[in-house]
Amino acid sequence: MDMEIKLLAVDMDETVVNSRHQMTEQTKLALELAIQKGILVVPVTGRCLEGLPAKIRRMDGVEYFITSNGAKAYDFKEQRILYRRLIPNQTACAILKKCQEEEIGIAIHQEGKCYDNSFLQAAYRYVAYHRDFKAHRVQKDLYEWVRENEKPVEKIQVFSKDEKKLLVLQEMLERFVTLEMAVSTSGYIEITQAEANKGKALEALCDSLGISLLQVMAIGDNANDFSMLERVGFPVAMGNAKEELKQIAKTVTTSNDEDGVAKAIYEYLL
Repeated sequence: MDMEIKLLAVDMDETVVNSRHQMTEQTKLALELAIQKGILVVPVTGRCLEGLPAKIRRMDGVEYFITSNGAKAYDFKEQRILYRRLIPNQTACAILKKCQEEEIGIAIHQEGKCYDNSFLQAAYRYVAYHRDFKAHRVQKDLYEWVRENEKPVEKIQVFSKDEKKLLVLQEMLERFVTLEMAVSTSGYIEITQAEANKGKALEALCDSLGISLLQVMAIGDNANDFSMLERVGFPVAMGNAKEELKQIAKTVTTSNDEDGVAKAIYEYLL
């Protein structure tokens, strides 16, 4: 390796976490060994802070987190926010109001927590996706609740099987030049502030720590990891990664069901 790696940035879902939504003991041990070697391990995730896997939250030596696709970067030890790019309250309210009028499922990240507008939706996400979440909070009228609390929002997630409803929403969102929109073919849209992405948040964190991006290894699998991998000195794509990530990676490790993160750590860092 051309330069000593000082920081390891790792995506969570489908990277550190396998298809059973678990971090294996092999991956946990590899991360702990990297920390013992003096490498800063930084989870970089689309989840909110409270939604991080319990094994990660409790891991000794993990002090920094990037959450909600780069909306926030935390110094957890010092209880400081190092970077934030949030959706203004007024903008969030306009989106939430439109979603509720169209009967589109919605969830938000606010102050490190996740809020759903449906008990059924919250239960599904808890059982089927983030099993180690603390209980999701439910606010049936999310629009009114966010309007009243007057706080900005880290991320908005919308869900619908009705493509026509999503198209109407997308047309509205395109009028907001300060927003970033990630569209899924499975009826899912993620909305963040335009400057909120994993790469920019990681760059800001490294600047605050005095670490060159050339001294960073980043591991990811999905499109929202692209901005992170393209910036660092040693980008690693998972075996299950999107092809666009494999194209810019220095190496491709095995899949998340084959402890690909652990394999990359043992091969290149230990």
